Amino acid sequence: MKKILYSVFMLATMVLAACSSEDTTEPDVKRGMVLKANVEDTNTRATITDNEGKWKFAFVTGDVVKVGNDKVESYYSFTNGETQFASTDAMQTTAAANWYAYFPGETIDLANQSGDFAAVANKYALAGMTASATTGSDGLTVTMKAKAAVLRIVGVKKGESLDINVKTADGKYVSGLAAVKNSADFSVETSDAKVTLLSKQGAGVYYVVVPANVKLYVYNGDKPLYSGDKTMSTTKADGLKAGKYYTLTTGMTKGSAKNSLGEDIDWV
Repeated sequence: MKKILYSVFMLATMVLAACSSEDTTEPDVKRGMVLKANVEDTNTRATITDNEGKWKFAFVTGDVVKVGNDKVESYYSFTNGETQFASTDAMQTTAAANWYAYFPGETIDLANQSGDFAAVANKYALAGMTASATTGSDGLTVTMKAKAAVLRIVGVKKGESLDINVKTADGKYVSGLAAVKNSADFSVETSDAKVTLLSKQGAGVYYVVVPANVKLYVYNGDKPLYSGDKTMSTTKADGLKAGKYYTLTTGMTKGSAKNSLGEDIDWV
């Protein structure tokens, strides 16, 4: 009888151990991933360049892309090396997921930009997603598209002050961009208080990153700027096209005036 009870006890212990093992076993999730990020319609190295009126962009070593997926709430940081982006913290998923990438980060502050040509790349919003769902076990490949436009502001008067601010259709000031979770897009961040995107003193050429594809009102202080020689304070309803730049001036660049003889003289 003792032998029978001992055998039953041992069998019960083995079954319990098996059940316990099944309940606590976790899937093998690997940490560390690589990312190949392509930028649509670009083929140059370094930063943005102006080649016959066309903007071109490419990543440089040290650039960071933030990556998330529809299985996690947070974002992983992928840093660009010599041939691809890599992250030591990113974790593969146990089930196939859609992955989303954002450059230069999940948030972009557009206030107080330097106006320098080379600095445009640091605010130039790009977003993209994987072509199909994946666990990331073989790495990620994402084609990223521009989500911002660039204003090329020309100050035409010596000594004038530039105070470039931009409003949305609801009258609020543009302050930045924020990644839309689980979407290859950015939303526009706004403020009720005035936000200056560019503040400069004197004539010159300056570059300002602004949201694309939304209606905007653009001002120098409280004055409209000029497109060609016509005042321009608002875009069309669908806004500026992503990846394009638009030249605006702080005043007229040509006109005519009468000389002492009463003749009309054109000036530039």
